[in-house]
Amino acid sequence: MSLPVRIILFFLLSLLLHLPARSQDCSLSAYLDQGVSNNPQLNDLANQIRSSRYDSLIARAAYLPQVNFNGAMMVAPTVSGWGYSDVITNGQSLVGTLSVNQQIFNKKTKAASLERFGLETGNLDNARKIGVNELKKAITAQYLAAYAALDERRFQQEILTTLLHESDILKAWVEKGIYRQTDYLSLQVEVMGLRQNIRSLDFQYRKELSNLKIICGNRDTVSCDLVLPVIRDTLSPSIENSLYFRQFRIDSLRIKNEKLLVDQRYKPAVSWFADGGMINNEPKYIYQNFGISGGISMTLPVFDGNQRKMNYDRIRTHEETRIMYQENFRFRYQAQLKQLQTELDQTRTLSKENEQQIALIKQLISADKVLLSTASMPISDYILALKNLIEANHAGLLYQLRAQYVLNEINFWKQ
Repeated sequence: MSLPVRIILFFLLSLLLHLPARSQDCSLSAYLDQGVSNNPQLNDLANQIRSSRYDSLIARAAYLPQVNFNGAMMVAPTVSGWGYSDVITNGQSLVGTLSVNQQIFNKKTKAASLERFGLETGNLDNARKIGVNELKKAITAQYLAAYAALDERRFQQEILTTLLHESDILKAWVEKGIYRQTDYLSLQVEVMGLRQNIRSLDFQYRKELSNLKIICGNRDTVSCDLVLPVIRDTLSPSIENSLYFRQFRIDSLRIKNEKLLVDQRYKPAVSWFADGGMINNEPKYIYQNFGISGGISMTLPVFDGNQRKMNYDRIRTHEETRIMYQENFRFRYQAQLKQLQTELDQTRTLSKENEQQIALIKQLISADKVLLSTASMPISDYILALKNLIEANHAGLLYQLRAQYVLNEINFWKQ
């Protein structure tokens, strides 16, 4: 290899060594942020909220004076006495005017119309918050499922390391005749079983992690080790302030607004109008036909087939349905939180009892190691103690994760 090539390779290697290492945030909060930012439904709702605000601005602009330019040229020729009557058409006309009109005395109608857009925006905003809450719940549950597989794999790896160490010692004791060959083989069977379980848990962890990334819209294929999230019980707001109850309050305001708009349809609608420009039917007098006009118009509904009462009946039906759903939600909200709190308390109690059991098993294993070193106990008893430790630690992990699952559910309802 020539010297210039060596210099170039050395330079490239130096650059690679000095590149900053890629770090990946594998915390629950990072996945939650990714999931919210990548979710198309949530982005769609955000765009709908922006669109609704533009609709409100358009509605406001409609109540301002509306200015239009009107232009027209008309010719009605008469050929050999055939054609339109000059009394009707004047034979020809040329129109060019600038008109302006605006509805007046409509303060309540304007306020009700604009309030409707505000309620629609509020409804979309609340729907997006509910969507975020439901997505975070799903991501947290999947994160905990992935962490459970990872933590179980870690613990069984620790037990495997311990057994491998004991296996080396036992092999020496078998060669000295202290233990039998069958004891050594029994230990090897347990080692093989643990290795199979670790491979299975590794596959399970990668699968659960992949599902987590799919939910979050994360295209990264780099694997990383998750950390146990700390999920705390959020402060409990009153039910009236929860996201799901807020929807009923918005629906109530929408129904009231709809009734107000129905009432406003039966109030007089008054508008003013004016125009200025030129209207002419004789081009030679066009300079004399510039002028202005103005006036006021009023519309008052007299009879529409009793639609007002029909609208009232329809709105009342919607309100009765809303109240029924609201009371059902109130019952489910209180019952669900009570049930989840009871489950959380029981899980925490069982977790504390399991910790005491693990401490006793570890003391037993320490004593068994002493007996094992003096060939004073069967190897099968030591293996059984290790299995008990594995089961107890697995149960402890399940209790710990179950508490996190329940807290996730509680926080979901309390939002």
